[in-house]
Amino acid sequence: MNIESKKIAINKEAKVIYDFVGNFNNFQKLLPSQVEGWTSTVDTCSFKVGGFMQIQLRMVEKIPYSKVVVAPDSSTASQLPFQLIVSMNEKNGVTDTVVSTSIEGNSMMLMMVKGKIKPALDSLAEQLKYFVENM
Repeated sequence: MNIESKKIAINKEAKVIYDFVGNFNNFQKLLPSQVEGWTSTVDTCSFKVGGFMQIQLRMVEKIPYSKVVVAPDSSTASQLPFQLIVSMNEKNGVTDTVVSTSIEGNSMMLMMVKGKIKPALDSLAEQLKYFVENM
């Protein structure tokens, strides 16, 4: 199942956005308060959400100035295999940005999480706009 945020126009060049999202050390600024125990390097991060299971992510693809893809670290088992994708398309110094996810799983589980994921992606896109424009 693929779910996308609304398209956000960020008043910065795609390189600035790419450099920000291509480094997990910047991601903590974008996350909600339920995230605990955040640790990161440029290409990996680890955290808990609301005291539940530990989540470990890694950068799996970086296409300069157009796309960054994040997925669960292959060394850990994921209950819900997914990818988080930030896509960028710059025109005249303004970059249209979409945060999307591709999730695998049984249809019952996907229907349960779908309603929560879209607002979370919209919020993540808005937070990205705020932090990148105010750096």
